[in-house]
Amino acid sequence: MHPEALEFLGKNRVCVIAIEMPDGAPHAATVHFAHTDGPILLFETDRKYRKAEALLSRSVSRASVSVGFEEGLRSKTLQMDGEASLIDKDCDLIRNVYLAKFPEKAKKKENPDAIFFSFKPTWWRFTDWAKSRENRILTS
Repeated sequence: MHPEALEFLGKNRVCVIAIEMPDGAPHAATVHFAHTDGPILLFETDRKYRKAEALLSRSVSRASVSVGFEEGLRSKTLQMDGEASLIDKDCDLIRNVYLAKFPEKAKKKENPDAIFFSFKPTWWRFTDWAKSRENRILTS
């Protein structure tokens, strides 16, 4: 991913993720995220929430993520399509990336209903509306 898009991810904490449910319907939710430079986005949720149904029903779920919610000539957005899957709550990514960004969530690792998952983009588009038209959009 382009360095400008990665920098934008690093400056944000919240995104919307839409995930394909077992019946094929989309479900969107606003969530906190952390990321690696790969990028891989990391999330935490609860087994009782709807997105968990999709994650627990198959090994990989199709998903889309949107970051950036401001309007105007200085706004930036990052849109991604990719795959979401469960990850072990004791893995290094959770400890070193997600909980480093959200240390207040450390106790959630001990909650049996807490699940962690990752999102790996297969396509992305970063738009910086402050730039000229020919330099505004970066894409995979």
